[in-house]
Amino acid sequence: HMDTPTEILHTVLLGVVKYFWGQTVHIIEKAKSLALLEARMESLAVHGLNLPAFVPAYICHYRGGLIGKHFKSLAQVMPFLIHDLVPQDVLDGWNVIGELVVLLWHTSIEDREVYLACFILFYGAHLSRTIQDLLNITAKCAPSIPITKPKFHFLVHLPAYIRRFGPAILFSTE
Repeated sequence: HMDTPTEILHTVLLGVVKYFWGQTVHIIEKAKSLALLEARMESLAVHGLNLPAFVPAYICHYRGGLIGKHFKSLAQVMPFLIHDLVPQDVLDGWNVIGELVVLLWHTSIEDREVYLACFILFYGAHLSRTIQDLLNITAKCAPSIPITKPKFHFLVHLPAYIRRFGPAILFSTE
């Protein structure tokens, strides 16, 4: 299994991020706050972010049928949108997801060992710790998820694959 690295599009965006999106939308719909979420999305100044076309009406209307680019965008902005709409554990999960996405979507890493083991200047934690934080928060939100959803376990292997194959974005299949 060491020759088949964890693919980040399907594992992270279409796995972990999609799961958190579904849980978050469920909480927000239950509180009848979806219109507020959409209004907050509309008010975002996204010109400084690395986002594809960000269309809040589409994201909210087709919330159950989003694709990878939508989840990558949401991973970057969700904490700002939901800070007072969800329980603290869910917000913490989105904060860690944002950090994880930033750490994984590198196109080049000059020194893999430094990247994996040292303090990341702007993000405050290395990849292994961020993954562990995400697993811990997920277990707090829904204890069965880390056990029943293999994509959460696959994250644990990412540092070894990055050491062996380079930046995770390079062994992406799409």
